Amino acid sequence: MAEKETDAQTYAKALTSFVENGKGLLELAEQESKEGLLQDYIRKKIRIELDQSLLGLIPAGARLFTSMSVKKKKDADELWKRSYQCAEMQDAVEDFLQLGVQWDSFLEYLDKELHLGDRIFGQEPQVKCLSPDIPLIDAQTGATLTLGKYLGRGEKVLLVLIRQFSCLLCRIHLKDLEAHKIALDACSVQVVVVSFGCREGALHWLAETGCQYDMVLDPHRKVYSAFGLRASLKKVLNFNNMLLYAEYVVANLEFPRGLPSIEDDMFQLGGDFVLDDQGRVLFSHCCDSPIDRPAVEDILKAL
Repeated sequence: MAEKETDAQTYAKALTSFVENGKGLLELAEQESKEGLLQDYIRKKIRIELDQSLLGLIPAGARLFTSMSVKKKKDADELWKRSYQCAEMQDAVEDFLQLGVQWDSFLEYLDKELHLGDRIFGQEPQVKCLSPDIPLIDAQTGATLTLGKYLGRGEKVLLVLIRQFSCLLCRIHLKDLEAHKIALDACSVQVVVVSFGCREGALHWLAETGCQYDMVLDPHRKVYSAFGLRASLKKVLNFNNMLLYAEYVVANLEFPRGLPSIEDDMFQLGGDFVLDDQGRVLFSHCCDSPIDRPAVEDILKAL
């Protein structure tokens, strides 16, 4: 009994430390967001290399899990539940939940002030068929082309619309697709990676990832817009997601760093879409967050 009480107090202390850290990050973010243009704050102050930015909650979450000897948020939740009879744990959990509400409210405020919910990404209904005339750029060569290059060949096309070039979850998803090459080939599916970013960033991304798929650029986000994909700080950086990202840090997966010479958009969401050879949409998955990618098995089942 005494040992369980000691464990509960240890967990409560770790959770309290995390909450205090999170409060500090949030207070700093609220202050910095008022010091100039919001767009400048978003671009300059929310960066993975800045320990005191909102993204600092990710390593803080990883330290929390490590101190509790767990690797997943769900396992931490279970320990907190078991220890809830401890008064210190009850207070710590209450503060933790309150921080989550405040964190998400701030992100919702930023979305509203930046009119992200008003962008066309997410406001228009998804198309049922993509035009072959959508202009694109070959990431490798810089040549202009259209979507029609991939249509009319008797194959299905899986368009993987990625987020920013430094999105770890996008890279993991593409590795999963590569691991299912035989199954995708058996269904006559060609994978094409689509990015809204610049060619410099794309070439760096291709070199870093070693991705063998064709990559095309959609700088005007015509394809993103057609599928109603939106941008949102809250959907990317919400409190629950930050703790889920921390799981990757605990698993020794490093979040890539963006090229300092280019501007990227951390808050654009991605998706997976399968077209037949006429451009008709056979499968559609609009990501609700960076973590929300479809399982390859679900894509294959839909075909």
